[in-house]
Amino acid sequence: MPAAHPFPRFPRRPCRLWREARTRVPRHLKPRRTSVHGTEEQHNRRQRMNRLMNLPLACRIRSLGRMLGRWMAALMLCLGVSAAAVAGPLQDPATDAFYAPPSPLPEGPHGTLIRSRPYVPLGLPAWGWQIMYKSTDVNGNPIAVTGNVMVPWLPWFQSSPRPIIGWASGTQGVADRCAPSHQLAIGTEYEAIAGPIGWTLARGWAIAMTDYQGLGTPGDHPYGVAAPTGRAMLDAVIAAQQLGGANLSVQAPVGLVGYSQGGHASAVAAELQPSYAPALKVKGVASGAGPSSVDGLYAAHNGGLFGGAIPYLMVGLNAAYPELNLDGILTAYGKSVMAEARNNKCLLAMAASYPGLSDAVMVDGPGILDRPDWKARFQQQRTGTATPAAPALIYAGLLDEIVPYENTKKTFTAWCAGGAKVSFRTIGITEHATGMLLGYPIALDWMADRFAGNPAPSNCP
Repeated sequence: MPAAHPFPRFPRRPCRLWREARTRVPRHLKPRRTSVHGTEEQHNRRQRMNRLMNLPLACRIRSLGRMLGRWMAALMLCLGVSAAAVAGPLQDPATDAFYAPPSPLPEGPHGTLIRSRPYVPLGLPAWGWQIMYKSTDVNGNPIAVTGNVMVPWLPWFQSSPRPIIGWASGTQGVADRCAPSHQLAIGTEYEAIAGPIGWTLARGWAIAMTDYQGLGTPGDHPYGVAAPTGRAMLDAVIAAQQLGGANLSVQAPVGLVGYSQGGHASAVAAELQPSYAPALKVKGVASGAGPSSVDGLYAAHNGGLFGGAIPYLMVGLNAAYPELNLDGILTAYGKSVMAEARNNKCLLAMAASYPGLSDAVMVDGPGILDRPDWKARFQQQRTGTATPAAPALIYAGLLDEIVPYENTKKTFTAWCAGGAKVSFRTIGITEHATGMLLGYPIALDWMADRFAGNPAPSNCP
């Protein structure tokens, strides 16, 4: 006979046993009360809630979770959202068939909507769709890019069409799981958590947000490469206008906004829009903390506190220009770091894992900016080489430690020299994150004036 267990076994259903122990009178012996406490059903409902409140905290949370789950399931059935439509967007893009482009791509110009599916933008008051659409790579070839569209629950009562904000997200990473459309579905997209996306939706404006090339879809993300990021941003708006359930008009006023990587992308999109997407009714662009020179950004962080971001720029340029042969110059350590960046770690994890990272330990021979081929490609990503047709606002924090203040201001100087109507705002003595939190309200107020048709200010010298 086996020896007795030295410790009493934990009950299989501790919450149920606790509830039964706390119940003084068996349920079937309780008298019905229909006069003092209302109907029997009302009395039973109160009794159930009283029993719930007497449970231990862990059991109480579990019971409330079950109740909320039933309510959400009922709500999704009422809205026509199937369980598969909710489960799909939560899957890692690397294994999610939605992110695999069809072969060949369908006919049609850039911006053609390829597919869409509904999803729940966690914590945001909006209907959501993940989308795949056609765009153009750095060489002008058609590619498939994913993104998402959010339309506020708030009804739009004005006679003019609901405005659309083309949103370029800040740096997320280069791994597929870092795609903004996936991060929004699982509730980890930091611009949604911090507030700017919700503030935009609260104004009644729809959002069309690109994932950029290679985030979610096959291939590396050309992080920091100007042309494909700007094109993907414009094409996301064009695709959103074809989304039947979103009810967004091709005559809708459009605003382009972005911060950090998104600031660079929105500035590039503004420069490209007159020739690449002239049919869009772009009323303004608000670009925050976007680097004018990406090579300057690389130099600022190579070996610095935020050195964990430099693999993104190395992956990005190599994705657009494979002749740079990144894999051929990496050290063994560099290959291991690059594998983590490409396959797993998003921004915060990379920054925390590799402070002080330098290309001196990642590549054999000269540093990246000491290689003429790399330096030439970096310089091709600068903003200010063309002038936007729409009015613009550029803003930055004076103490920005991620994108140096003067690097952002170079775009303003170049656009002024080209005759653009552009304003520059200094967001006080702020660093990068605070600059975003304080800058977005200013940018959204500025954009509201553009949608209202008010004259755009300019403080060019």
